[in-house]
Amino acid sequence: MTLILPRAFREDPALYDGTSLDRRDPAYIREVMPLMEVLFRYYFRVTARGFDRAPWGEPFLIIGNHSAGISTPDTGMAAHAWFMQRGVEAPVFALVHREAFRIPYLNIHVMKLGGIAATAGMAALAVKSGAALALYPGAGDDVYRPFEQRHTISFFGQDAFIRLALRLGLAIVPVVAIGSHETLLVFDDGRERAKRWELDALGIERLPLTLSFPSGLSFGFPLNIPLPVRIGLEMGHPIRFSESGAESANNPELVKHCYDKVVNTMQGIMDRLVREREARGGAASS
Repeated sequence: MTLILPRAFREDPALYDGTSLDRRDPAYIREVMPLMEVLFRYYFRVTARGFDRAPWGEPFLIIGNHSAGISTPDTGMAAHAWFMQRGVEAPVFALVHREAFRIPYLNIHVMKLGGIAATAGMAALAVKSGAALALYPGAGDDVYRPFEQRHTISFFGQDAFIRLALRLGLAIVPVVAIGSHETLLVFDDGRERAKRWELDALGIERLPLTLSFPSGLSFGFPLNIPLPVRIGLEMGHPIRFSESGAESANNPELVKHCYDKVVNTMQGIMDRLVREREARGGAASS
């Protein structure tokens, strides 16, 4: 969740299609940060720790869970925590759904912050440049998982990030977010509804039932204003695999083993964050 600055509207959206690394703009990020700091400190009252654990001097993957539909405030807050820790000059990119680059001016804003199209080619290009690369493998299934599953880490079998890490010998740095799934309540993921109404034939995989502000109870993907819920973030220690190379990336058993290791590590962090919140007396909004 970020705000588009006025000078983004003075540029040509056609130049921001997600397929270049040179659109990232540290000066623009500096301008955005005071706005993000207000959200970080006073609106979501974010607690962020462990962001000093990321390695220096090498490319790596930042793998996170995210919540709350289209707005995904935890991703914006994680980016802000990263910039506060590393500064805006340290190269980092994030894979973003390609549809975002079809929205004029939003695409400019996203690319200036370091967003690139979520393709295998762009992912490889980013890490080969020496940058860190953030991605959220759970994608839409993650942000629209039912509220009762808000504390479950699941990437729904999407293991391309593991194969990328193995192929290029990259460390994986996990980032776990808690709380943001309470900024928008998801009652179901809507997959069965989309099939029943034959929307899947139109490319609509889900039609979730959500409760949000100001849309209220609604089907679909509301452009909501996230509720002011406390968000917690923790970056874990780097996860390194003993094997790497193309052969390792094409080994299904090894890929599954590494995938399970990442998911289980992140679930362990999430379980601890839940226990800590419960020990403090409650919900993320308390």
